[in-house]
Amino acid sequence: MTIILVLTIIFCFALLGYKLASYYINRRKFFYSLQLLLTNLELDVSFSQDKLKNLISKNIDSISSKELSALCSDFYNALNERNRLSFDDVNRVKILKKDEKDMVFNIFSSLGKYDAYSQSKEINNYKNKVNEFYSIADEECKKYASLFIKLGVIIGVLVCLLII
Repeated sequence: MTIILVLTIIFCFALLGYKLASYYINRRKFFYSLQLLLTNLELDVSFSQDKLKNLISKNIDSISSKELSALCSDFYNALNERNRLSFDDVNRVKILKKDEKDMVFNIFSSLGKYDAYSQSKEINNYKNKVNEFYSIADEECKKYASLFIKLGVIIGVLVCLLII
């Protein structure tokens, strides 16, 4: 009976550590997915020169970050209604900091405003900024994500030792 209790307590604290670590994991996944999206958009704008709605709808399924996928779906719906993405849509992404939200909003606001050559250059500039944010998010994820999981397990073991 005590073994089941000990394993349950350790599992619960490890799960709590994973939930705290998921913030950093999701940030890294968001910026990685945004890099891939911008790369795909740049290639499609340069070579296929298809409509923006078609380019976004084609890339929504390949996005691994659920936050970015939801944001792209909102952008696609806004394009269908002949509107622009509002900052409130970007503000719903809780894993981003203020300057990152501003950059993501600027990315989606600038899509479709320029001719193909200028749009390709603009996307390339944003790719460089996203790459900087990705490297920061990757460093934070490597540093903190495993730390929270390990701390969860250690605290779970300590609680078990105090109880028994």
